[in-house]
Amino acid sequence: MRAAGCALIFAASVGLAFCLRRDLGMHLRLLYELRALFVELDCSARTSLQPVEIILGFVRPKDERLGIICREIAERLTKKEEGAGEQVWRSVFEKYRYRLGLTPEEQELAEDAGRAFFGKSVEENSRHFAMLLERMDFRIETVRAEQKEKQKVYGAVSVLGGLLLIIILV
Repeated sequence: MRAAGCALIFAASVGLAFCLRRDLGMHLRLLYELRALFVELDCSARTSLQPVEIILGFVRPKDERLGIICREIAERLTKKEEGAGEQVWRSVFEKYRYRLGLTPEEQELAEDAGRAFFGKSVEENSRHFAMLLERMDFRIETVRAEQKEKQKVYGAVSVLGGLLLIIILV
């Protein structure tokens, strides 16, 4: 019984390490998908000269959560009941902040992206978009660098925690 219990505890600790590793990878993929969404929106806005609510209706991000956000922004902008587009953008991203699992800095980036699509002129939008991409790229590089360290630490701590629990129980 003890051997089986020890094996289960060890398996659970290794499983926890893999789950944490997967979650870190999924977070980085979300940041890449968010950046791709912003680039696609900017390219579509420049080439088609359509309003953002129409463009958001055609955008199909790979991440389902981003698709829901795009549809909700498009619906709210179409109704024209809530004010400026930047305010709608910010409020929708604020609403979905926990569902996306973004850090406060990443959340601020996502909310500030509305400036790049709802500015007063095309030149202003271009400047805001260039700054957004710089900030987004810097954040992605930071997360990528931290990811490797976190994976090592989380893996070691979960496995060692499991082994410590086994030693305590035996």
